[in-house]
Amino acid sequence: MSGSATRFTGTELLLIVVGVLGLVGAWAQGFHYLAHGLVAGNVLFWQEAVATPASTFLTVDILALAAGTFVLMFAEGRRLGIATGWLWAYFLASLFVAVSFAVPVFLAHRQRRIRLQRPAEAIEPAGSDWIAIGIAVAIVVVSVGYSLRHIP
Repeated sequence: MSGSATRFTGTELLLIVVGVLGLVGAWAQGFHYLAHGLVAGNVLFWQEAVATPASTFLTVDILALAAGTFVLMFAEGRRLGIATGWLWAYFLASLFVAVSFAVPVFLAHRQRRIRLQRPAEAIEPAGSDWIAIGIAVAIVVVSVGYSLRHIP
């Protein structure tokens, strides 16, 4: 295997870091629900997920984003030749672990696949793109910090 096949680009690493941050931030809250048991914990989770207009807004927003992302994930995965098992693993991880973990890790896999197998299509963010990316990542870092400081 060549050296380029084993290294990750900055974008791929950033996506993996965002996924890990999503996992840590989400599960800092998630373990609270598991303590109630599988069924009771799920019932409590969904009751609280739609308990206020703000939480309902975020729930609907995230679920609709996830559904659209799954369409893209399966289409892109097939286009790029990513094994169906990986695509289903990302989908199931989104449902049972955290969509904020599985989707960024899928996107890193996608970026890597394009870079290694379709180098003419590989492109990285540039210039002012990094301002938006920096803002988004900063928001994630702050929200994960908040989640970690408010573990139930």
